[in-house]
Amino acid sequence: MGYFFSRHLSAFLLSLIVFVFFPGNALVQAEIFSEEALARLAQPAIVRVVQHVTGTAKIPKIKVDIRRGLVAVVPGSFMTVKVDEYLMGSGFIVHPDGYIATNAHVVSRKTIEQMLVSEGAISAFYQSALLLSDDEMEEFLRAEEEENGFAPKVLNFIIAQSEFDLTRTVTVLRPTTIQKNVKDSLADGFPATIVSVHDDFLEDEKDVAIVHIEEKRLPALSLGEETEKSVGEKVFIFGFPATAERGQQSSLEATFTQGVIGAIKQSIKKDFHIFQTDAKVSEGSSGGPLLDEKGSVFGIVSFQTAELERSQGDNFAFALPIGLVRTMLFDAHISPVSGAYEQYFKKGLDAFTKKHCTDAKKYFHSAIDESNPYFVSERFVAEYIKQCAEWEEKGLTLDTMFDTLKNDYRSYKPFFYVMSVALVLFCVMGGALAVLFREVRREEGEISALEIRVQNDEERLWIYQQEKTLSREKVQKTVGQSEKISRKKII
Repeated sequence: MGYFFSRHLSAFLLSLIVFVFFPGNALVQAEIFSEEALARLAQPAIVRVVQHVTGTAKIPKIKVDIRRGLVAVVPGSFMTVKVDEYLMGSGFIVHPDGYIATNAHVVSRKTIEQMLVSEGAISAFYQSALLLSDDEMEEFLRAEEEENGFAPKVLNFIIAQSEFDLTRTVTVLRPTTIQKNVKDSLADGFPATIVSVHDDFLEDEKDVAIVHIEEKRLPALSLGEETEKSVGEKVFIFGFPATAERGQQSSLEATFTQGVIGAIKQSIKKDFHIFQTDAKVSEGSSGGPLLDEKGSVFGIVSFQTAELERSQGDNFAFALPIGLVRTMLFDAHISPVSGAYEQYFKKGLDAFTKKHCTDAKKYFHSAIDESNPYFVSERFVAEYIKQCAEWEEKGLTLDTMFDTLKNDYRSYKPFFYVMSVALVLFCVMGGALAVLFREVRREEGEISALEIRVQNDEERLWIYQQEKTLSREKVQKTVGQSEKISRKKII
């Protein structure tokens, strides 16, 4: 009985200790960030990419025959265009040494060429379309949705027949610039070189490019795996949508939107998939990252619902899989790696959620100190540091085991009251059972002693009876012999 009681009491106390010292910390928690934390993690890595194109273009006038699928140059008819265009898009840092992913159409020469010839192409298509019946027009539109449409061929034909004298510069705007117009912002920005760009993005939709700036210690983001995503999963987008601008200075602040994966569709050539989401984007969002709740980039925003189709329903964003960026980086002998900011930020946030403020502040300060000051500032972690200061002032931090015990006692005080009462009752009942056990053992001992005494008495009684019987028989025998002797004497 005593062994049983001590064993179960030890088990109870061990369970209580585990609960107190490890109240949920032993549980494996998914590394999922709140929207606020995710925004602070990703925002320093989002940049605005600008291509400035100047020069002239000599573009021929053309005629198009949609019915027969023909296009021809009008002899001797050219249009000279003066070019001074800015193409703006988004990008995100994929390597701390200055490598940035964006869309090809943001930095490609072909984009500006298509822009310059598109007006003439649209005019030629319009004139030819006037000669088509409704059925012919519907058939043409259906054909344009196929892999080899007529319109891209016309654009490429005009480009081939045109003459371009263009000067292009690609610049990544400095996040800390105080300039108030595009021209001054470009002069204050980081000159970028194009490492790789896929110019045939209209034909195969592989709309990706890599640019490089001469800066180190950049806050690069982690690249995830797009193959693990499914419809209905929550997603987030960072970029510079034109519809969110409220003046030149506001264009330097990236916009954070969220939605879900509405569909996963196939590309034109059906060699990769495209993510459709209802997260808000607009012109300028191109090249921004599509993030999951773990802060990993698994897609790159490329285009949105066509302008003519928006009147028929909602506007959607479409993102290419991050695998296209990985492949381009691999071909350029670049290994994507997250920056010091992300690594220290995640460690700091983990410590912060556990109220380990000493470690949290150390990691947050390292995230700032080990990163490029043009891209990372204390404002991204200031709220966490401020909250830690408030916890420290109120004695709510959990930096030591004593802090943890004190906090657990404060958090689980009602539980401790109940458990204390239960423990007291358990001890009282155990003590009572122990006393009862001793009494039973004592009485059992007395009964055993009594039984032994009774047994001994019975044995002595039996011996006494035996001796008495023998004595009687001996007397009788003696008397009988005496009688015989007496009779002989008489005779």
